[in-house]
Amino acid sequence: MKKKSQKKEIIWNVVNSLLAGGLVMMGGLTTGGISRETLLLSLLVGLTAAFTQFKTYWVKEQSEYSTKLFTFIKI
Repeated sequence: MKKKSQKKEIIWNVVNSLLAGGLVMMGGLTTGGISRETLLLSLLVGLTAAFTQFKTYWVKEQSEYSTKLFTFIKI
């Protein structure tokens, strides 16, 4: 059951990142066209959203995937 909820959370993180990039792209379309700057900015926003979403996800799941070996070493 946990794996299904993890898959859903990962999918929603990807969807949210695509939406963030898409919103920037739509904003760029209001200027009358798509330029290279619009494409790069929407890609950057989408990647930034994905990075922050997955960083939060992995921090939350860290206890499940980290080993108990070397727990005395703090990074």
